[in-house]
Amino acid sequence: SIVLSVLLGHYANGQSNTFEATVGCLQYNTNSGYNYAHPYFASGSFRNLQVNRNGVRLMRMGVLGNNDGHIRLAPVQFPYDGTVMNEIVLSGWNNTKTVVRRYTRTAPGTHTGQVELKAQSSIGMMSQFEPLMFTMAVYPDGTVQLTHDRDSRPFLEFQDATLSANYVGFCNWDVPLVFFYDCPLEDEQNFCEGGVVLKKKYEETTCVKNGSNGVIE
Repeated sequence: SIVLSVLLGHYANGQSNTFEATVGCLQYNTNSGYNYAHPYFASGSFRNLQVNRNGVRLMRMGVLGNNDGHIRLAPVQFPYDGTVMNEIVLSGWNNTKTVVRRYTRTAPGTHTGQVELKAQSSIGMMSQFEPLMFTMAVYPDGTVQLTHDRDSRPFLEFQDATLSANYVGFCNWDVPLVFFYDCPLEDEQNFCEGGVVLKKKYEETTCVKNGSNGVIE
């Protein structure tokens, strides 16, 4: 067999293309603002959704822009009839603070009963030049963890027993944003020409080509 070593996203001169992290993702662009009727996507239809043996749902996604990446988690596709739901504000307030909320939404632009579940500093976390990529883990008890690519510990964690992530929506605040969703998980196998990548993305990986018997060796 022939073994080829490749370095995804990194090059011999030390430079890298961080946008390679978005390969295989779907994309949603928005400059419509907070009160617009943004679409909600059924997480159960995501091609790359994984559910582990403990019932934890894993979804990889990302956002590109200067500030205020809003992620909305809802039980239904049109959460406008007194729907209790959650909203994660990634690096709002001029790219300085991340907040998690629960509220009851009554229309695209109105909600009531807002409760702040988490608030923490995130100065400079978002950028218009480099996508912020992470995996969202949703536990059966309502615990949610967001973990940056290549990190092992979550940068955001909260818990809400009422939470449902059946549908996921995205919106901006005052600057245009690009959201990436339904992305391949970091530890998924990735096919390369004539073989399969056997290790994680963004690390040195090995592409093992088919032997003469047609079996991956």
